[in-house]
Amino acid sequence: MRMEEYMEKLISQIRCKKARPYIESEIKDHIEEQIAFNKLKGMSDEEAEKNAVMDMGDPIEVGISMDKIHKPQLSLRLLAVVGILSVFGIIVQCSIFQAMNLQPQGQGTYGQDLAGFVTSIILGLTIMCGIYYIDYTIIAKYSKIIGLLIIFAGITFLTGLFGESISGPYYFLGFRRLRFSVSALMMLYVPIYGGILYKYRDGGKKAFFKAILWMLVPIVLTFRMPNLVVAGILLIGMLVLLTASLIKGWFQMPVKRTIVCLWSGFMVLPMVMLFVMYSCHLLADYQVARIRSFYLASGDGFYMTSMLRTLCENIPWIGNSGKDVVGRLPEFNTDYIFSYILNSYGSIVGMVVIAMLAVLVMVIFGASIKQKNELGMMMGFGCGMIFLLNILINLLCTMGVIPPASAFLPFFSVGKSNSILSYALIGMVMSIYRYKDVYPRNVADKVRLKKSLDINL
Repeated sequence: MRMEEYMEKLISQIRCKKARPYIESEIKDHIEEQIAFNKLKGMSDEEAEKNAVMDMGDPIEVGISMDKIHKPQLSLRLLAVVGILSVFGIIVQCSIFQAMNLQPQGQGTYGQDLAGFVTSIILGLTIMCGIYYIDYTIIAKYSKIIGLLIIFAGITFLTGLFGESISGPYYFLGFRRLRFSVSALMMLYVPIYGGILYKYRDGGKKAFFKAILWMLVPIVLTFRMPNLVVAGILLIGMLVLLTASLIKGWFQMPVKRTIVCLWSGFMVLPMVMLFVMYSCHLLADYQVARIRSFYLASGDGFYMTSMLRTLCENIPWIGNSGKDVVGRLPEFNTDYIFSYILNSYGSIVGMVVIAMLAVLVMVIFGASIKQKNELGMMMGFGCGMIFLLNILINLLCTMGVIPPASAFLPFFSVGKSNSILSYALIGMVMSIYRYKDVYPRNVADKVRLKKSLDINL
């Protein structure tokens, strides 16, 4: 049997079309290496090929075994965690609206009713499924275009075109019900940045500085809005991705020295930008008041911090603490939702919530680390950083450890944009996991095949 006939029978057993080019390349490489070895032993070309093909075994059996290995997979663990958190979030919001003596049509914090919260979850799940079925490499293929669109949205907001500001840090683009939070959109940039970084691998110093430029622009825009919390999330999230790319050797630069300089420089950047914005009166009044009052231990900002600390004290293991969270605490179903959970259900339920969110983050990072493909790993890390940083900031604010800041608790906080963002990120992670055994280390390596993939990264 000739190699072409053998490969045709073998590849016909592979159901995943995306995996076929890589499997074909891998098997051909083995056969060609064996042919070369057989020739060194004195065999003729025809005899060397025939023996090499025979050594590979039955093409049907080999194809079936390869099909079992290289097939799309569904992360049932991640899906289960998201499902539990979604149901728990609905239960918590139902109890909030009952505590407020509102019907489902009543208005909650920032005008979202219970029906709106459930609708956001349904819409988010729909988007999650859509992204899951979209190959993440297609998103990465157009990562620069998507990144530019997000940057353009930020510039559009700053120019006042199609933008509006509500209650301090809540920024939106669009009209009425068709509006979307600019902050949530900017956070989506982090996993997209993973795809942009992948395009610059093996590019040297010039590519490295281009990657830094792609990182700086959205951070500066978000600072200018000003949304300091989201800017900080973008900064840390993208720094982690850039550090990972350096460790992977994508830019052929001194790893340790470059990482030290990178983090040293960018940790000073927020302080410099804060000083410049404060000097130029570019910070919003509420932001200046919150920062100043927290460190001076006086004023409205410190009062809020003190109240949050008080609400976290003397929490029973199970049951209601008896404290009037709904009456005393603003944004109790958005930024400070965890305080409501603690005081309404007790410490054990609070610990369960933290444990579930920790499992969510670990599953996301675990799915990313196990990736053979470096593009999937980088984009998965970007998704994980958004969840991790928002959860940490939200919990630390709720406990009064850091100044009050706007960060959502995934699957619990009210907010259509943040709900959609959460499910979109989960959809991206699930898409990455789906193809973890399909793509090789470098998706862009076209494995010397004739138009092997419709991907050009």
